[in-house]
Amino acid sequence: MSIGLTIILLTYLLLLVMSYQMIIFINEKDEKRSSLIINKSYQYAYSILLFGILVVYALVVLPHIHLESQTIGYLVLLSKFFSVVTLAGSIYLLSKKLK
Repeated sequence: MSIGLTIILLTYLLLLVMSYQMIIFINEKDEKRSSLIINKSYQYAYSILLFGILVVYALVVLPHIHLESQTIGYLVLLSKFFSVVTLAGSIYLLSKKLK
């Protein structure tokens, strides 16, 4: 799988999550509750993304691990994928939990 196809699939997944987020935001009667759900979900997603990028950076900096640039790109995309999955899961769980 080329890196271009991976980016396209990740963008498609992100669009699905964003449309689900908009559905939650529109269908929610309490605007404060829906913005709390979305803010908390993005906090979780950004935390996972930051942790993933720090792990990739640590792998690049370590002298005894040699990574190719394509592998580094895939690892960054994988951390972004985990971030998007965390965003979707936390939006879903928080919307069910806070009812």
